[in-house]
Amino acid sequence: MIFDPVFTWFGWGFVVLALLTVCIIPAVRGDGPRWKWFARMGVVAILALALARPGMPIKSSTEEYEAQADVYFVVDTTTSMAAEDYDGDKPRLEGVKKDMLALAEEFPGTRLSIITFASTAATVMPLTTDHAAFASAVDVLATETSLNSKGSSITEAGDELEKRMSANDEDRPDNKDLVFYFGDGEQTVSQSPDSWASFASRIDSGAVFGYGTAQGGKMREPHPFDSEAGVGDTGDGNGPGLGGSDEPSAEGGPQGEYVRDRDGNPGISKIDEGNLRQLASDLGVDYHHRDDSGAISSVYTAPKYDQALVKKDGRVTVDEYFWVPLIFVFAWIAVESVFGVREYLRLKAIMPRRPYRGGPR
Repeated sequence: MIFDPVFTWFGWGFVVLALLTVCIIPAVRGDGPRWKWFARMGVVAILALALARPGMPIKSSTEEYEAQADVYFVVDTTTSMAAEDYDGDKPRLEGVKKDMLALAEEFPGTRLSIITFASTAATVMPLTTDHAAFASAVDVLATETSLNSKGSSITEAGDELEKRMSANDEDRPDNKDLVFYFGDGEQTVSQSPDSWASFASRIDSGAVFGYGTAQGGKMREPHPFDSEAGVGDTGDGNGPGLGGSDEPSAEGGPQGEYVRDRDGNPGISKIDEGNLRQLASDLGVDYHHRDDSGAISSVYTAPKYDQALVKKDGRVTVDEYFWVPLIFVFAWIAVESVFGVREYLRLKAIMPRRPYRGGPR
């Protein structure tokens, strides 16, 4: 049993106390039959129960059709993904977002998940068939600030991907797993990338998509008010980093300062296609360089998967029972109405009639 009062608990207590006071004072003073006032106190207690809105939580289940596939989007959100060498001078992450949304349209009815990695890896969107929620999660993806960066590995997300795939395979053992990797291949830690060969036998399809150029591009710090896609606030409260700039962006908003190297010059990030090709080889999928020269469907054809009716449990609803005590309250209101009518008729019967004082006609 749970309670969800009409007012706050403070407001509920105030109303109940006020009504009890109205009943207790006349009962103590002896105004009228005391049994009526005690009955009214009982009715107030019943009304208090109704105002507390008692209910019983109930887990409900629904059924809906799902494609029998789980699609994992592994996204590089290191500072280098803000490098401005995609389709000219756009941030790399802007191209990633565009391709993610286009690719998701190729998988209607599938469960989609987003795993991002920079200094650490995290699942920012658990598997869901809500593609609108997926699109919203893609929209807010942002790069890590250079102040927070401690170097990163292109295979940083391996453990997180393994954990999620293992857990979800238990939930949907018949579903196929697909893995899509989006990054620039830049390894900024001393150790070599881990091998992802263990995933090759577990996934049904996927691809590795590379972003950036051999010439490289300069990187801007994320700015909380930057409206450019792919360069936004990371939500860690660090703002635009050192020396934020008010230089206007292509869409009218301010941008952050360019990341600088140890000599004070703008840092340049270059794509490492060798690392990306090796990662694709480990996974047993194809590698594709993306520069906005064509739709993602021109380089990757999504498989078609059967749909199955899936029962989904866990949605909690509440059956409310406030109406039960209200029946007794309304019944007492009817009794009070009878008392009122009887008292009115009694007083009317004992009231003296005034003599007629009209004059002769």
